[in-house]
Amino acid sequence: MKLAACDLDGTIYFDGHMPEEVPAAIAEWRAAGNLAVVATGKSPYAMRRALEPFDIDFDYYLLCNGTVILDGEQRLLYENHVPPEAVRAVYEYVRDIPDLDLYCTRLEGPDGHLVRNVNGVHNPIITDPVPVPPIAIEQEVFPLVAAWTPGNADLQHDIASWVAARFDVGTALNRNFFDITPPGHDKGFALTWLMDYLALDRADTEVITLGDGHNDLPMHALADVPLTFPWAHSTVREACHVIVDSAVEGLLRYSS
Repeated sequence: MKLAACDLDGTIYFDGHMPEEVPAAIAEWRAAGNLAVVATGKSPYAMRRALEPFDIDFDYYLLCNGTVILDGEQRLLYENHVPPEAVRAVYEYVRDIPDLDLYCTRLEGPDGHLVRNVNGVHNPIITDPVPVPPIAIEQEVFPLVAAWTPGNADLQHDIASWVAARFDVGTALNRNFFDITPPGHDKGFALTWLMDYLALDRADTEVITLGDGHNDLPMHALADVPLTFPWAHSTVREACHVIVDSAVEGLLRYSS
C-alpha cells in the first residue's frame, strides 16, 4: 500500500489554478490501488472552493493543519478547536497592529476575519472572508486561527513567541502566515491519526509526502519519501529526500 499526502497551495494549486495534468495524475495514483490524501491549512469551505472547478477526488482530507479530518465523501471524521481563551488573547494582542489580518476558520461556512488591517490586495489563500464580531470568539469554535503579516517575518515571530509563552497551542509559521491550532495538532498528527484510523500497518505502507511549506515539515518527518520543490524554502528542501519539479513528477516517479 502507498499513501501520498499532498499539500494544496504551492504544491498542486497555485493562486486559483491547478496544472491540467494534476487530476489525471491523482486519478492514476488511486487507480493503482494507492491512497491520495489532501493535507492543507485550508478549511473545509476553502478546500471545496479550491477543488470544485477541477475534476479531482481524494480519499481523505486533512484540513486546518491537521485539526479537521474528512473522508472521501467529505464526511467529518475528526475535529478539534483552538481554545477560546487563546483566540481572545491573540485578538486583543493584535487587533490594533497595522498591516495584519487575523483570520479564523470554521467547520461550516466561509472563513472569517477578526482583524483586517492590511490595506489593498489581500492574500490569495483565504479568499472573501466574512467579518466575525469579537463576541463570537466565545460563541463559535475555530479549528485554526491565522495571523497574516505580509512581508513582516519579525512580526510573525514576535506573535509566535508571545502566544507560545502563554498558551498550550500548536503553532506554524508559513508564507506570511502564523497559524494557531489546538495543542499537538499539525499535519503530522493528522497523518498519524488517519493511519491509525485505517489500521494501516506502517511497515507495509509507503508514505510519500508532497509539500513546499514549513507547515509540511511535521508530515515530511513521518514520510518514507518526503518530496518538495525548487521554490520551497531552504529549510524545507533540506528536510526532504528528493526535490522534484512538480507534484505530478513525484507521483509518477513513485506510483509503482
